[in-house]
Amino acid sequence: MSTLYNQRGIWYLDATINSKRIRKSLRTKEKSTAIKLAKPVENEIIKNVLVGNDPVWSKNTPLKSVMNQFLQYEHDWSPATLNIYKQKLTYYLKNGLPDNPTSRSMVIRCVNRMNRWAYDNKLVPELKKLEGGSRWEHRMRTFNDEEMKLILNDVKPYHFQLFVRFAYYTGARRGEICSLTEDNIREEFVVGKSGKRRIKLNTQAMSVLDETDGLWEYRPTYVTQAFKKNLRKLDIKNGRFHDLRRTFGYNLIKQGMPIYQLSKLLGHSSVTTTEKHYAPLLATDVGDYTL
Repeated sequence: MSTLYNQRGIWYLDATINSKRIRKSLRTKEKSTAIKLAKPVENEIIKNVLVGNDPVWSKNTPLKSVMNQFLQYEHDWSPATLNIYKQKLTYYLKNGLPDNPTSRSMVIRCVNRMNRWAYDNKLVPELKKLEGGSRWEHRMRTFNDEEMKLILNDVKPYHFQLFVRFAYYTGARRGEICSLTEDNIREEFVVGKSGKRRIKLNTQAMSVLDETDGLWEYRPTYVTQAFKKNLRKLDIKNGRFHDLRRTFGYNLIKQGMPIYQLSKLLGHSSVTTTEKHYAPLLATDVGDYTL
């Protein structure tokens, strides 16, 4: 006989077998998921009690099963983070590691996170770590003055152009602007990838807000697709929406803003992160010199 119960938001299964009570976490906050997991887990408990094995979860769990359980687990991630893990792990399951250094690094980090979780939850007997999770190539693309003039004035529709302008004038991320609220504007903060952080609404950004007919309620995928479509029409090659943020930081540094202040504006976790992204760009601006 077994029963489900919820403790601090997590569902557990209590099973009594041969007068022995066994309690197992189902590692989910969703009751519907707990109900689906209950019977298989109970059967596994019975099996292991009868043959004297432990833990409940098989030590030879197939990769696909581990991946599914990892993605269904309540990690307290944002929908965007969950989608990234789902994409990278699905790719790895079907194709292995990609050749592109940056994509390869991202997939490795997702796989290693999953492996650590599987090991901690006794789904696998040993922790296996893939090497190369920190070997990626920093993208260095920034828009030049001519490209920025086209982007800030010729992107269509106009409401989306205002979105693009706001992104450039604040250095905010795509997702942060998509979820912008009136409270965010009043208190000058955004919520996104790095949680809640302060932003600076300069005169240009405030001018954009004065022109908007309500805030933007775009889906992040729409922003990406609309921006790429506009770049093709403007004949701007190899551009991405995130390059606006990099151009924002690059231009402020060229104007003399200290790296520490820029790091705060960008919401980086440390100045080291900012230096990693912008030091290669600044090296291209070093003029001739004599030693």
